[in-house]
Amino acid sequence: MSAFFSGLLGRKAAVADDATGVEKPAVVYDFTPRLEPSSDMPVEPMPEATPEEQQAIEVVSAQRTKLLAGLPAEPLDDGPLFDASGWLTTTRILIYLRACKGDAQQAAVRLRDTLEWHCTYRPHAITPASMREEGATGKMFINGYDQGGRPLLYMFPHLENTSDAAQHLRYIVFTMEQAIRSMPRGVTKLTIVIDASQFSPLARTVPLSTAREFLSVLEKHYPDRLGTALVLSPPAYFVVFYRIVAPFIDPVTKSKIAFVDVKGTKGRGRREGDWVDARELVDPAMLQSEAGGNWMYKYCQDTYWPVLERMYNAVIASSASV
Repeated sequence: MSAFFSGLLGRKAAVADDATGVEKPAVVYDFTPRLEPSSDMPVEPMPEATPEEQQAIEVVSAQRTKLLAGLPAEPLDDGPLFDASGWLTTTRILIYLRACKGDAQQAAVRLRDTLEWHCTYRPHAITPASMREEGATGKMFINGYDQGGRPLLYMFPHLENTSDAAQHLRYIVFTMEQAIRSMPRGVTKLTIVIDASQFSPLARTVPLSTAREFLSVLEKHYPDRLGTALVLSPPAYFVVFYRIVAPFIDPVTKSKIAFVDVKGTKGRGRREGDWVDARELVDPAMLQSEAGGNWMYKYCQDTYWPVLERMYNAVIASSASV
């Protein structure tokens, strides 16, 4: 029973004494994740299509039958089947059009490529149960929303706990799918929060080959999904390296990357070059303390995973009833 109430109220961190011997107040952590938007949450919806984009949407939509024809057959197992027709919405066509800078034919080719990938890689069939080991340490998870209603994807590379490259990629895809399911109506992007405070070339992190494949999958099959990427407390050499490669990064992508000086003053209350105050983008009450917020959230898989499983099962049940 005590464990039940500690789960509801949060567990207290160990009490520590300072140099004066005065007992410090214990920290009470919140273990309950926020994976669904509230009804009164402010959102910044995707901008409506311009007249030119609307014409391009019609060009792509005219190829709908062709895009959906002859897709690879999925294996007949216990997993859900991909609803290709339901996936190919006007909103998704517009997302791909913008990623292709309005080129309707290129967007159609990329849409077909992603439709085939969904049938063969089957991201919709990756279950929470199959990803439980990957999610054990809290190295990557969705939790909360920014002030535009975009889900927050937290990444803690120093908590890497596995070495299977294929499972790494599946967990990334699984988390991306979860982020999309968590988006309020009209929202199409997410905000990534990466803790770089313990970054080291010698640390155990995702292999470079997996990182490259991850970026390839994002570019091909999750285009134009990044709202902002906040890099927390990066070491000085990390910042120097970034500034060396920055000229070679796509300007649109580069404009979405910012550093956060969690314990310092760079960018505090305003943008200062590459530095921003995360609290200007995320309500402090919704922002985890690691990112400079007031939310004393601590990841606990025993609390997080049941919420995630309920969401996943609800989506599967909903798609099965269509």
